[in-house]
Amino acid sequence: MNLLRKYLGILWLLLGVILGVYLFYQTAQALSSPTTNAEDYVFWIVIVTIFIPILIGFILFGYYAYKGEYSSEIRK
Repeated sequence: MNLLRKYLGILWLLLGVILGVYLFYQTAQALSSPTTNAEDYVFWIVIVTIFIPILIGFILFGYYAYKGEYSSEIRK
């Protein structure tokens, strides 16, 4: 079970990084459009502000799962 947690930790870690890159790619693509108006800027600022902490949580959760912090073994 601990091996499964490590593999899923790597998955969460990579998922957080990939989603972060995708979020910034989509933001840059939407804001570089010639038809961008002020409402688009406000929308993307809100989206990025909300999702950055979620992505950081994914990455931290994956890191700690990979390091074995969630294992059921008793540590001394």
